[in-house]
Amino acid sequence: MFFCSNCSTAYGKEKSILHCLKTDREYAQSWKNSYDYDPEEAYIFGETIKKLVKEKNLKSIFDLVEGELTSGPRKNFVRNKNFSDIFSNKWRNSVLKSKSPCSPMGWRGFMLDQGSIWYNKDQDKNKWYIVSINGAKNEKISETKLPIAWKVSGKIIPPQCFSTLWLSSENYEKFSSKFNIKHYKYFLNNPGKFLGKKIPNLEPIHFWDEKIYLAAPLKECFKGNLRDGSIVNTTNFDSIKDKLRELTKPPLDFKNIISSLGKLQDTDIKISNKSIYNTICSTESPCTEYAYTILSKIPLQKCNSLAPHITGKCEASFLISVGNNSGGSMGWYMSYNIYGLFSFNDDKKYIIPLKSFDNKNNAINYIKGDK
Repeated sequence: MFFCSNCSTAYGKEKSILHCLKTDREYAQSWKNSYDYDPEEAYIFGETIKKLVKEKNLKSIFDLVEGELTSGPRKNFVRNKNFSDIFSNKWRNSVLKSKSPCSPMGWRGFMLDQGSIWYNKDQDKNKWYIVSINGAKNEKISETKLPIAWKVSGKIIPPQCFSTLWLSSENYEKFSSKFNIKHYKYFLNNPGKFLGKKIPNLEPIHFWDEKIYLAAPLKECFKGNLRDGSIVNTTNFDSIKDKLRELTKPPLDFKNIISSLGKLQDTDIKISNKSIYNTICSTESPCTEYAYTILSKIPLQKCNSLAPHITGKCEASFLISVGNNSGGSMGWYMSYNIYGLFSFNDDKKYIIPLKSFDNKNNAINYIKGDK
């Protein structure tokens, strides 16, 4: 019998049966300093999951989830439902045919069926758990019809304008250090509570040789000067062309010149699958894709309460998933945040981060009032 609540202590007789190869054990040894796992435990936990899938034991599958899945159904959504309400027979059969792994897919952890189920080991608790489940029935988050794009005066807010917590966390660490914020974790989850008080204004601050921001000035956003919390200087091709015309005779073919140099920036916005996409390329860095999806509308009263020290007026607020992809093995880096569009007496408008969540399911729990 494969089932185990803690595979490091419970696989008993199975421990004498080796399911993994010598190369798997050698690979595990190479991770020893940063990621301590036993290939046999990994294999047996995968078999445990497959056994529950075979039995269509929905409750026990979700008992193996710590908190909420990073991707997949919420616990409250599957509660009191049947296995067939959440997963198709095709999905089930595919998982059952897959081989339980002995080695992880790098830093991502272990997967069944090409990523239908991901699982890992909590090093601190010495416990295996399911991280994400893909291919399940989608939950309808909002009963209200939502816009695909967040528009202001008819213009779509580009995805790169929203400030998010960087993967390195350096942007929030810098704000925390500069303004002596002691409750750092609370600040990460509730930046709106700090703006206008502990952080006295919405102005950007210096970080090395650039400026970074939390509150995105809408004017700079539409100029194309914002990049996920950083202010950049975009190239003004019109001014360059005017200057070159003065210096050169006959006139140069600017179209071919720019084409040969490569685009310095591309801010064309595209709509696909109810999401807003944008790709920005430059001669100094690789192309980066940006995207956001509106998940739920936030009442204006709630918006104002999430930023109690802001003197402006909240005009609109949404929970959105927002992220970027610079290529490589990591793929998309997504975050789930509530933003508010605030207007002020000087006619300035800012997109302000109000609240952030560790994953989509925790964000939905907040919106629906679920614990």
